[in-house]
Amino acid sequence: MAKRRARRASSSKAHALALWIASRHLPRHGTFFIALVVGAMVLLLSLWLVPAFAVVFGAIAMFVTYLALVALMLPLLSSDFLRSRADEADTPTGLIFAVVVGVVAVCSATLFMALNGSEGPRVVEVSLSIVSVLLSWFVVHTMASLHYAYEFYERTVEGDGNSVVGGLDFPEGDGPDGLAFLYFGYVIGTAFAVSDIRVTSANMRRIVLVHSVFSYFFNTLIVAATVNVAVAVGAG
Repeated sequence: MAKRRARRASSSKAHALALWIASRHLPRHGTFFIALVVGAMVLLLSLWLVPAFAVVFGAIAMFVTYLALVALMLPLLSSDFLRSRADEADTPTGLIFAVVVGVVAVCSATLFMALNGSEGPRVVEVSLSIVSVLLSWFVVHTMASLHYAYEFYERTVEGDGNSVVGGLDFPEGDGPDGLAFLYFGYVIGTAFAVSDIRVTSANMRRIVLVHSVFSYFFNTLIVAATVNVAVAVGAG
């Protein structure tokens, strides 16, 4: 029992150390780049082993890696951590979202092609495509949530250098953490509207507008895919 507890404690410390190192040395979008590399490696391997499923395997690997990394780092996403990362200059956010939207579009096209193929829908292909589209939904809203966080904590040019841009009014006051921004992002992703968090700046309104419109069409696509799946199952 004592040895087991010691192993657990050692594992916990190693895990905490790994997270600390990652949080201090990864760039702001480091989780995305790691996920992209993993997805590309799985894609190349799948092209050699199972070329018919290469795209969907690569996409799933990328999405799962990204979500897992964000989940692991969530305890570290305090207000102080987000504030320290907000001003980092790395890959433009627009380019990253363009890559993600491109992968989402490919996954969606793969799903509809699998459902409407000349030989009829194949269970494995359709199932994998559905998983990839659902995972992409979580990735899009997670990335949007973190973008809100970094926009919120970006430092203003005026003042003493400690003031942040803000743009969102949280009920609990200053210092929202990563979970608060995930809540805000996922509410928009599901309801296309804000709830108890007010938008107070023009820049944040633009971001919320784009996020809401994209969410509406993305959710519509998922509903359409669900109808196609139901029709295919009924016809089978």
